[in-house]
This record gives sequence, structure tokens and C-alpha cells, in this order.
Amino acid sequence: MEQLLKATDLAGVTRLLIMQPTAFCNVDCDYCYLPLRSDRRIMSHDTVAAATRFVFEASLQARDFTVVWHAGEPLVVPPSWYAEAFARVAAQAPLGVCVPHAIQTNGMLINDAWCDLFLAHNVRVGVSIDGPAFLHDARRRTRLGSGTHAAALKGLRLLKARGVPLHVICVITNASLGHARELMEFYRDEGITDIGFNIEEVEGANVSSTLARPGVIDDFRTFFETVLEESENADPNLRVREYRNVLAMLRHPGLGTMTANSQNMPFAMVTVSVGGELFTFSPELAGLSDENYNDYIVGRLPDATLESVLSDSTFQKLWGDIWQGITRCRESCAYFALCLGGAPVNKMSECGTFIATETLACKLAQQVVADVSLSRLERSLQVAVAP
Repeated sequence: MEQLLKATDLAGVTRLLIMQPTAFCNVDCDYCYLPLRSDRRIMSHDTVAAATRFVFEASLQARDFTVVWHAGEPLVVPPSWYAEAFARVAAQAPLGVCVPHAIQTNGMLINDAWCDLFLAHNVRVGVSIDGPAFLHDARRRTRLGSGTHAAALKGLRLLKARGVPLHVICVITNASLGHARELMEFYRDEGITDIGFNIEEVEGANVSSTLARPGVIDDFRTFFETVLEESENADPNLRVREYRNVLAMLRHPGLGTMTANSQNMPFAMVTVSVGGELFTFSPELAGLSDENYNDYIVGRLPDATLESVLSDSTFQKLWGDIWQGITRCRESCAYFALCLGGAPVNKMSECGTFIATETLACKLAQQVVADVSLSRLERSLQVAVAP
């Protein structure tokens, strides 16, 4: 990829349009990176239409393009709002294109009305639940300080009972590392088969992580080894996102030649905040403050176009610095073919600059995950060819 970009370079690159219908959240997780989660504004349907139009008019959409509703708690906005929003998205899509939707929720507000909406529009739902109650409730609490596990689990079970397609996201903190088996037993017993693990990151409003300590690399390696072991022992096997991602990279025809990933490639992800502010690169940059980068805002809807963003001084500074960071990673890191330069938000949050290389996030979520996954794959291949 060249550092200087033209609109034609970006056709078909956007896989995710991440929409923030509200920044408000009904819970107060103490590792949350969002700084504006008391903001009760709701995105207008005109902004929904403008965001979708921005993508389609520039032919940015990839073949697997999806609209993801995220950030804050999206279900504090009523189902009727989404019914209209989905209609606005569909109205902007090219003839014959059906746009899929996904939503990430803490699960506490799920009821039959939500399930009706999800099923009617084939929405895939991600539920954030950090395993059994003693882990989940330690960090994911209400604004009054009480636990949220029971309500989240009730919502998760209703989704399953209604047949709504779902996956689970689990945030790994230092307290999680000694309880890999309990985590996996919990998901197995709840009938969850598709899990992703996010580490507690130094990111945005979360300025420290319990994982930032001596010895965490070895402890996280043991944790993830146990996760993969337990996932294979379950019947049916539990699908672990991180392992699947490593395998997908190994199968990719561009392995060894690709130069960027979905978080550092311009417009691979497009994020639109509640007021119509436009972002690209790491979606977690939305809502953060930085005078040097105009709070990372590269345009404002409905007026922004791809051409106006590409000529915008904020975008050019962002892309130039992020590209320098990618270049340094490529020159210095043995994991570059799998990681492709890391996440800009982690570099900025941990190092104070995009022109950085190794972070705690990449040591754990990239390097350790790659080492453990490749070792497991190698062992499975040896078993497969044994006489």
C-alpha cells in the first residue's frame, strides 16, 4: 500500500461501518475505554442515511460489508428506532445489495421485543459476558455498584431460547488468568460455541490495566493454552476467535505480502459517532481528545465525502504517522506477517504516539496468541500424519 492515497485505491476496502447510535451506557464497567458514556444523545436517522451513503457513493463497501451497532449500550435506544435505521440503510444500498447488521450489547435489556427485531432482520448479536459471576461482577457493574451478571445471563439465555445467532465477547483481566477452565466450563454449560477474548487494554479512558505487570506474558500463555485445550475437549468444540484468526491468516493468499490490517488500513473500518463525526482506523479513537489530531475526526456528516476526507489535514497527519508506525513494525517485528502493524489506538494509548512498535496489547493478543496457536496447530498436524 502506498502512503499517498486516491479514492480509487480504496474501492472495496470497508468491511465494517461502525455506528454509535448513542454514547450512553446503562452500566459502568471499570475497564471501559469510552469517555462519554453519560452522553444521552441519540443519532438521527438522517445521520444513519448519510453514513451509509458515504460508504456506497464512494464504492468503499467490501463484499462482506456489515453495519455494526456499537459503543455505549446500543439497546438503550428502542427497537422502533432500529427498524427505521435499518430501513434507511437499505434505502441507500445499491440495487440488489442486502446489508447485514450486527450489534454488540451487554445483554441486560434483551427481551422478546428485541429478539423479534433481531430475527426479523437477521441481526447477529454479540453479548459481553466475562464468564461466571465472580469474574464478571468484579468489573462489570451498574452505576450504583451492583453486579450485572444475572441480568446479562438472562438476556443471553433468551437469545439462545429464541434462536438468535450470537457470539460472546469476554474481557480478560488479571483476575481471569487463573480461571481459564472455569471460564470455558461456564460457556460450555451455557451452550455458547463462539467466543472472542479481548484483553483489558490501556486504551482511551482506561489509563491502566491489571495485566500490565511482571510475569504476565507467561501467565497469559498458560491461560490461552488452557483455553484452546478446553475448547477442543468440549462437545461440540468451542470456536475461539483468536485461534480462528491465526488460521485464517495462514490460509490467506496474501500472507507475507500484506502491509496493513483492519485497524491501521484507511477505511477498512469507518466509525460514525452520535453527532455524525467521521473516523477511520481504530474505532476506539472515536470520542477521544487530542489537539494534535483534531480529536481524530476526519470529517462530519452529511457533508463529508471520501475526497474531502483524503484531502483533510487531520486525515493526512493521522495516516502519515500511522504509516510510519507500520513501517517500523515491519522492519523490527518477527510477527509482522500475522499482526500487520498493530492497532493505532494501542500505540497512542500506551506510547503516546502512533509512530511506535511493540505494545502490551500486541505482546499478549498477537504474539502470545500466535505462539500458542501455531504450537497447537503443529501438534495437531503431527497427530494427523502419525502412522
